[in-house]
Amino acid sequence: MDLKQIFNALKNNKGETILESLGYDILTFMIRLLAFLIVLYLGKYLVKKVDEYIGKITVMNEDLNTKQFTRSITKLGLNLIVFLIGLLIFGFSEGSIATMISAIGLGVGISLKEFLSNLAGGVVLFFSRPFVIGNFIKINGVMGEVSKIEVFSTHINSLDGRRIIIPNNAMISGNIINYDTNLFRRIKLMLSVSYDSDMKKVISILENIAQTYEGLDKTRENFINTMQYGDSSINILFMVWTPTKGYYKVRGELMAYILEVFNKENIDVPFNILDVNLSENK
Repeated sequence: MDLKQIFNALKNNKGETILESLGYDILTFMIRLLAFLIVLYLGKYLVKKVDEYIGKITVMNEDLNTKQFTRSITKLGLNLIVFLIGLLIFGFSEGSIATMISAIGLGVGISLKEFLSNLAGGVVLFFSRPFVIGNFIKINGVMGEVSKIEVFSTHINSLDGRRIIIPNNAMISGNIINYDTNLFRRIKLMLSVSYDSDMKKVISILENIAQTYEGLDKTRENFINTMQYGDSSINILFMVWTPTKGYYKVRGELMAYILEVFNKENIDVPFNILDVNLSENK
């Protein structure tokens, strides 16, 4: 008796041969697997369309934070639902899926603590809004413009063009400096003039600059005072207000303008001179 005859002789409790039963099981498995893959494919297409629809909502476009966070959390939720539907179609029972979810939840709670922490951080950032997309911030030594806020991480574009991705749990646990929250920022300059300068004239020139220079806010109180006597100069603290938008441009041009005015008014700005004496040993 050959192997085929042996398999034909073996029957299950329904009276089917092992080969027939095995063929049926393989066919059933392939059909369920195909259905599972089709569900995942259609689900991926559906998630993409929903994501595109959310991106076109006018209200969402007015708030980039809400738009990006909503799209991120929606994609995560829809992908999870599609996967669970796929498991049901594949043949898993509701009870087995519930048991699997419980086991996964326990495993996630134990081994994926950082994952949940980042998720919680994303929710905190969404509702507290210490910054929004486009703000220039500094956190944990990283400085740059916020380009994306997702469920698990925040993306920052640094000044030199690097993309820095920071986990959201680090974002909510660190000290955040937001340079763009307020409408106005204060330009703070420490100016040095020589000891033989006419200080009344110097202060008068600076006060005039504060009141007439284009780009400075004239409605807020300025602070212009002599602060200390240095080793080779008198140091003056010059603080004025300017709109946050265009702050660095105004600050840079203002520094150049003050130096230009000082030179024109013959106000000496001291600088360090290094004397090097060379002696010949005989």
